[in-house]
Amino acid sequence: MSKTVVIISVSSDIGNFLANQYLARCWRVIGTYRQKKNLKGLDGKKVDLFKLDITKDKQIKAFIAHLKRRQVRWDRLICLVGCLLPAQDFFECDFDQWQNSLLVNAIGPLRLVHGLYPFANSRAQVVFFAGGGANGTVVHMSAYAISKIMLTKMTEYIDAEYPHLHVSIIGPGWTLTKIHEDILNDKTVSNLKRIQTENDMKHRPSTSLKDIDACIEWVCGQPKRLTSGRNFSVVYDPWRQDKRQSLVTALKKDVNMYKLRRHGNDFFGIKQPLG
Repeated sequence: MSKTVVIISVSSDIGNFLANQYLARCWRVIGTYRQKKNLKGLDGKKVDLFKLDITKDKQIKAFIAHLKRRQVRWDRLICLVGCLLPAQDFFECDFDQWQNSLLVNAIGPLRLVHGLYPFANSRAQVVFFAGGGANGTVVHMSAYAISKIMLTKMTEYIDAEYPHLHVSIIGPGWTLTKIHEDILNDKTVSNLKRIQTENDMKHRPSTSLKDIDACIEWVCGQPKRLTSGRNFSVVYDPWRQDKRQSLVTALKKDVNMYKLRRHGNDFFGIKQPLG
């Protein structure tokens, strides 16, 4: 019996690529999209498509009801929804837009996972996507960064509270996809962020979509105790075949590795308890 993957934002460049990878592996693919023009050939293939704006509660409920009617049970849920705007200093941006970014990048995905959880098969897997910000301050991008930090911490919470669910969050690194066009097309974006984005799109090395797919497969293929509840980087972590044993050894030794923790918490050798 084939497995089922639900890809939220299958119309994104990464989502489109992953959908084709799963089809090639004979998985059943269910995907959501906002604009049909971005489906890039998936329309007409063996993909169950559903139009969904993740900021609309009614549409999320309709999607969940749709899957319930069709008696869908899923094995893997991959959430690729993302919005980079607003891209300004905090006090310069429109707060409603800032708040909506949290809705798109964090609250909406969590609401969706919350609603779909009852239809998860045994040992199902959830994969969120992370962005920059956890290890520093990405200026002009506070809403996006805070949203991804929220998802990173919620990954840890869900992992701790649900022993039969494998949940992880993966940072793909900088990837040349159409999401960056939002920065170039929005008139409110800071000049610094616009110039940086233009330069990145012309000169910055892009993460391979094949690497993103391979990293997801490795993370999801590991025991829950090893990779669930953690934030992995496609670009910077040694998950590839030639170095992965050293990563596995380190993950087994350190339960806090690749999780959000206060830097310097062991100052003077004093470890603070949880809670």
